[in-house]
Amino acid sequence: MKKILLLALVAISLNGFAQTVWNFSDFATSAGIGADQSVFINGLGIHGGSIGTKTDMGVIEANSKTFTSPTTTTNFTFTQRFKFNGGGYSGAAATDVTPTVMMPTQRYLSFQVTGNSNIYAIGVTGSNTSTRTIFVTDGSKLVGSLIFPGQESGTPPLNEALISYTGDATTLYVFCNAAVSLFYLSATNVVVSSVNNTNIHKTVVSEKLFDVLGREVNNKSKGLIIKRQTYDDGTTSTFKTYIRSEK
Repeated sequence: MKKILLLALVAISLNGFAQTVWNFSDFATSAGIGADQSVFINGLGIHGGSIGTKTDMGVIEANSKTFTSPTTTTNFTFTQRFKFNGGGYSGAAATDVTPTVMMPTQRYLSFQVTGNSNIYAIGVTGSNTSTRTIFVTDGSKLVGSLIFPGQESGTPPLNEALISYTGDATTLYVFCNAAVSLFYLSATNVVVSSVNNTNIHKTVVSEKLFDVLGREVNNKSKGLIIKRQTYDDGTTSTFKTYIRSEK
């Protein structure tokens, strides 16, 4: 067991230190994930949280859009969108300028960075008339907000948003104050593991946590933790996570 876990850490440490792109048109179509489920795709964690049914988070469905970036003039053609399907914390509302909690509890994304990172997104509000916001936090403070405006009539066009994180290696969390559809997300200096890609259609049937020496620990442990999940088809996935110490 120790040998396997240490090899996983080597794979993590050697990959993903440039720009990482998650174009949701390249993802498999999915009805989403539900309570207490997480999947990891190319370094991006998709977390259902502790609520609801299978369609609560991570819905990837057909939706054709084109977009030309006003800042880079890059042309994009999308065939699918990613739906958060709601806010990332209990009581979230579209009027929230900042989140009431910095650690999301439901319907959120996560990824690890080695340090400074530029986060870029293309998306659209989940309501034609209501402006919606995606928050990026490090679990304890707000890094920045990605705002997707509504309009008085008609269907809002896609918009882009960019924020920057400055700091040490950490896990960044991405969640909404109300439903937003993402078409594209990218970040620099992302830690991408060659062993963390999982099938969004699988169901986690068991999960074990280990420290970096391969010793099994419980969910109250803090710091660098190796998580091994077993799925209903008998396959497993091992990936790194970081649990922040309580202050």
